[in-house]
Amino acid sequence: MSARYLELSRSDLQSRAQQAYEIYRECRVCPHACEVDRTQGQTGYCGQTDVLRVSSSVRHFGEEPPLVGKGGVGNLFVTACNMRCDYCQNFQISQNWEAQNWEEGAGLADVSLSYRNIAEQMIRLQEEGVHFIGWVSPSHVVPGLLKSLSLAREMGLKTPIIYNTNAYDALDTLKLLDGVVDVYLPDLKYSHSATARELSHIKEYPEFSRQAVLEMYRQVGSLSVGEDGLAESGLLVRHLLLPENLAGTWETLCFIALELSPGVPLSLMSQYRPVHKVTSPLNREISPMEYETAIGMARELGFENLYLQSLEATLHNLPDFDNTDNPFPLDRTHNQENIKVK
Repeated sequence: MSARYLELSRSDLQSRAQQAYEIYRECRVCPHACEVDRTQGQTGYCGQTDVLRVSSSVRHFGEEPPLVGKGGVGNLFVTACNMRCDYCQNFQISQNWEAQNWEEGAGLADVSLSYRNIAEQMIRLQEEGVHFIGWVSPSHVVPGLLKSLSLAREMGLKTPIIYNTNAYDALDTLKLLDGVVDVYLPDLKYSHSATARELSHIKEYPEFSRQAVLEMYRQVGSLSVGEDGLAESGLLVRHLLLPENLAGTWETLCFIALELSPGVPLSLMSQYRPVHKVTSPLNREISPMEYETAIGMARELGFENLYLQSLEATLHNLPDFDNTDNPFPLDRTHNQENIKVK
């Protein structure tokens, strides 16, 4: 399996990275469009300059089966986020990231050195035998990741890229990733803007996220899987169920099935846990009835390929990012099954 970015010339990949970096000068990298100059140290909603910070870079086995294989995914857990979900399980690095002990002496305060550092981490993960490099929560730092990827390619990186996102992505930024990303892995979170404002403190989530997923589908199509069971390229959509149907599951599934295709694999995630700043009605887990109802919706809409999680699991692998070596000491390998819908 060859990474798509290897089909680009080195100069083309470098040009993409530079085009993306220029967006930082009046930042519109994500839908917030803060228009601050991050190259001069200004910050907007995400709180980040042009320095690229990754909290952890680890071999991870908690993704969907065709992404994990035997070698796992080499995930780069990006610092900060362009959403502020009250229930975020990664809140230590997405919202409380300033409390982390950054090793500024190791060059992470310097822009160019930060990009080289991340490039070296991608190379290390490749040497550990991962099947993919996963960019986790990348929407607000795409320019830095492209700069790092360009450097990593010069160092010998050949591993395909997964873009693991909350789907709050800017269309123009995504277009710079055409021919770069192998697998898009968006989590379509909400069907209603009012809910997104209340729970994640962002504007117009359904509009932006659906435009973004349509662009992802245009670039790579539905997920294709090789004879070895590993993903080759394409789109796999996640949807995290919330209590009391706050996510608007039916509307989201209708969008995927009708505007994309029922052939797009759907990962229905039951792993919601009441953490961080939740209040009622988010202060409980998903019930078996709620999960069965969502599965029934997917079947009714004709989805051909479902990834389901076991509700019997007592632990859905909540991370601890204070442990930078391995935030997932109890990786939930095999906690998900693939259902072929007939």
